[in-house]
Amino acid sequence: MKLKRIILVAMPLVLAGAGAAVGGRTLVLVHQRRMSGRPDLGFVSCNHCHRVSLDKLPWKQRRPHHDAPGGIVISPDGKTLFIAMDDVDEVAEADVTSLTVTRRAKVPGGPFGLALDATGQRLFVACPHQDRVAVLDTRDLKEQASIAVGVRPTDVAYCQTPVGERLIVPNSGSDDISVLSVSPLRELVRTAGGREPYAVAVSGDGRHVYVANRMAVHDQMLSPPASEVTVLDPANGHVLDRKMLHSAHLAEGITPVPTRGWMLNSLVRVRNLVPITQVKDGWVMSTGLAISQEDGEVTQIPLDEANAYFSDPSGVVASPDGKRAYVASGGADVVTVLDLERLGAWLTQADATARSDAIGNMALSFRYVVARIPTGCNPRHLALSPDGRRLFVAERLDDRVLVVDTTNLKPIGRIVLGAGGRNDPIRQGERVFTRARYTFQGQFSCRSCHPDGRVDGLSYDFDGSGIGDSLLDNRSLCGVAGTAPFKWNGKNPTLQFQDGPRFARVLMRTDPIPPAQLDELATFIEHLPPTRTIPWSRVGQPLTPAEERGRKLFFATQRPDGTPIPLALRCQTCHRPPLFTDRLLRSVGTKAARDASGRFDTPHLLGIGASAPYLHDGRAKTLEELWTTYQKDDLHGVSSYWSKEQLNDLVEYLKTL
Repeated sequence: MKLKRIILVAMPLVLAGAGAAVGGRTLVLVHQRRMSGRPDLGFVSCNHCHRVSLDKLPWKQRRPHHDAPGGIVISPDGKTLFIAMDDVDEVAEADVTSLTVTRRAKVPGGPFGLALDATGQRLFVACPHQDRVAVLDTRDLKEQASIAVGVRPTDVAYCQTPVGERLIVPNSGSDDISVLSVSPLRELVRTAGGREPYAVAVSGDGRHVYVANRMAVHDQMLSPPASEVTVLDPANGHVLDRKMLHSAHLAEGITPVPTRGWMLNSLVRVRNLVPITQVKDGWVMSTGLAISQEDGEVTQIPLDEANAYFSDPSGVVASPDGKRAYVASGGADVVTVLDLERLGAWLTQADATARSDAIGNMALSFRYVVARIPTGCNPRHLALSPDGRRLFVAERLDDRVLVVDTTNLKPIGRIVLGAGGRNDPIRQGERVFTRARYTFQGQFSCRSCHPDGRVDGLSYDFDGSGIGDSLLDNRSLCGVAGTAPFKWNGKNPTLQFQDGPRFARVLMRTDPIPPAQLDELATFIEHLPPTRTIPWSRVGQPLTPAEERGRKLFFATQRPDGTPIPLALRCQTCHRPPLFTDRLLRSVGTKAARDASGRFDTPHLLGIGASAPYLHDGRAKTLEELWTTYQKDDLHGVSSYWSKEQLNDLVEYLKTL
């Protein structure tokens, strides 16, 4: 009887609770559908809109820092090596004989690119975190001067001209190049580069400066991309030529060969419009070198072999006698050694067709590749001693510099900078991110498409259903923490799911990344902060009048005449702060003829100014084109009442996010 009484009392309570839960869920669903403007929306977590705090995201938390070597440069007497360590804001000095670090100096701003003057008394340091170039006195490693340049300078070159000393600084974040005088230290001109000017080299006679632009651009969505080499007169900063490296991207290294009149560019030959299933045939990305000759001809040659690839080439140097060149492959952990005499002989006897087709001939590299030197993790920058007998290799993710005897191509030892971060899961995840061992024959790494976690600016045919079907724009990984689901169709709930077995089957064409390494990879990606797109001097400052007008336009709820803007068509409905995404699928009228669906995951807008092109297939080259060329019937926000000036203001605001 007692049990029956309990059941009789409890049953109404249980039913009432269940009813309340169902009713509450219904009320929540009604609220979600109304606020999202999606009457078809199924139940989603309240966290799509509420309880979101940037301060709680991984990339906002403190993390370990490491003595990762960036740029390296050796003194004119060959006795001292200077090493930039951007992650710890330091520059180190090392003795070449003892292979030990003798001094360290704090240089705020993430020192990355280095150059010395002709005497070795002044060290010039490009600091991308603070958009500046610092001048250090090598006698005491103290900073003597500093000057602001463009956004994220990544390298610096020194040269003498008839009108004085010059510094050439590629600004990767603002797509321009600063030309500085040294005495006095001031900017003479800032000229437009290609996309992401990254590395710079001076010709043997000092008359020309060559700037390698890391990213490629393409005029039309279905046209092959091309990376630019910008040629400048260092005396006045005038652009003399813009050489195009067709179907090339990730062009991060450049060096002169004065005895031959060549300029060498490391590059990735990318075939993004070929169905991604061709990874199994080795026909999506390959490693190459571009040779620019004095007569203007540019020849691309392969560094890969028929069944082995050496991905993510970066630093490249040539010996003073012009007999050898060395190329660091950050994804393969090797340095490739080239015999330039053999290469020159082949160039002389090859006809125009052979030179044009060379990059696709995987049997060609045996003619001039004479060795592969194993290195530590992620070799990126190289330096040669003045006599060419010692090669220095910055092993970025091992916190060391490898020293190689070039007479026998054997390691001499290492300059140890730090512990390597083996106990740091973020650092371990970065190793997974940069290594190509997880892809078929080591063709590419995560970094190949996402340099520094950002984008390569290309669209890919991922479906494998035919050329041009369901083309998808590459998306930035910076600031993605908290923005799940992932992929343009929103089918991947976590980064582990995104980069797991299906990713391996479709893209990598090899065994999946092991679970432990997959978790570390996800940890690394979650700690990538959004890309800064405004100058360092503007960080934390109030919006400009134009940006403030753009902000008001973004958050507008009615037209100027007082007519309400439908809730579903307000910018902030889909791009809700602070992540500027509602994490839902949306249709904005951009379905292409060969797209399987017209609904796409709403991208977050943090760092949006650095992730061109736009839309799911990359058809919009600029933010402006979103609401001009590709806006249809006010489906992507109500923009029909905007003037050109208002659109400009909106774009200026978006670039601050």
